[in-house]
Amino acid sequence: MEEKTGFFRKIFGFIWKHKIVSLIVVGLIVGGVYYWNSKNSTSDETATTYKTQTVEKGDIAVSVTGSGQVNPKSQVDLKPVVAGDAIEVMAVYVKNDQEVKKDQIIALLDSEDAEKSIRDAEINLRSAQIQMKQTENQYTTETIEDKWVRQLQEISLQQRANSLADAKEKLQDYYIKAPFDGVVTDLSVEAGDSISQSDVLASVITQEMVANITLNEVDAAMVKEGNDVELTFDALSDVTMQGKVSKVETIGTVESGVVSYQVEIAFESTSEYLKPGMSVDAEIMIQHKEDVVVVPSSAIKTVNGENYILVQDTSGSVQGGSSTQTTMDQFQMQRKKVELGISNDTSVEIVSGLNEGDVIVVSSTGTGSGTGSGSGSQKNSSSSSSSSILPTMGSGPGGGGGLH
Repeated sequence: MEEKTGFFRKIFGFIWKHKIVSLIVVGLIVGGVYYWNSKNSTSDETATTYKTQTVEKGDIAVSVTGSGQVNPKSQVDLKPVVAGDAIEVMAVYVKNDQEVKKDQIIALLDSEDAEKSIRDAEINLRSAQIQMKQTENQYTTETIEDKWVRQLQEISLQQRANSLADAKEKLQDYYIKAPFDGVVTDLSVEAGDSISQSDVLASVITQEMVANITLNEVDAAMVKEGNDVELTFDALSDVTMQGKVSKVETIGTVESGVVSYQVEIAFESTSEYLKPGMSVDAEIMIQHKEDVVVVPSSAIKTVNGENYILVQDTSGSVQGGSSTQTTMDQFQMQRKKVELGISNDTSVEIVSGLNEGDVIVVSSTGTGSGTGSGSGSQKNSSSSSSSSILPTMGSGPGGGGGLH
């Protein structure tokens, strides 16, 4: 017992005398253990897992979305045409939200001055007519002098007639009329009110509604008149309506360095609950193809400007250009060059290079693996395919980038 105690005392004494050396030895031991564990962990992480999918035909749609408001197709604010700062409203013939026909009288303004001008013009015309008869009776010869006198009187008569027509036309300015068939809104006057030329008496809107939405310059460049549109509304959660693009703004609006364009959409149907000012979300269909080969955009890889997809092969190797790599579980892939068609944010049409039924790699995880990603901000309606997860050992295929 005393021998063991003396032995430990000697060891403790040696460590105490050689503290630096002892710390170095302990550090090397700890470092070695950490390195060994890290190496084993890294070795485990080198396993690459591939997610595959069977190629099928389906539908693919490319669309852009925007939001805006429901507005009347046309709206006119009714203001007095006659000059003045205190024009009296003599009568109002309609009510708010009343349907009106084109040229129906909305209101009548004080027209006393205009009616007096008509009476004066009628008197002047009558006087010119009498003078014309006197001239014809007095200057009856065909001499040049008599002809000139008669012509001057004819001109005077015509001027009086024109003055009367102008006076009657001005009288119409005192009648505020509907510019088209529609509905009266924002009626703000009644009989006895005084208004100025800048005041708005009321507005007339069409019963036909349109959706006005805003698109950024990238999306607006793809939109054309006649594109089909699906519309939904915040206030009408159960209502979905169809429409068509009727107008795309030619000149955009710049705000904070961002260019946007207004797009008008005509409704193909309507709803009794649809009101001007409601918020609307629109999905504009740009392209749509049916029964085509469609794959997830993550399956597309791009190298040196060429697009390819990894396809399951039975040759026993993973082929990547001129190199060949054998997998441990005999899961093999072949790189196939493909031609791309239309695409959206999730799927891509394959024009050539793949066949229905091919098994392709849609993504991979692990060391050396790369997962391609699609581009765009549009909607997909392609059908889904069955997929499987296949693990392998060793590095994965060359990483892919975003869809080009």
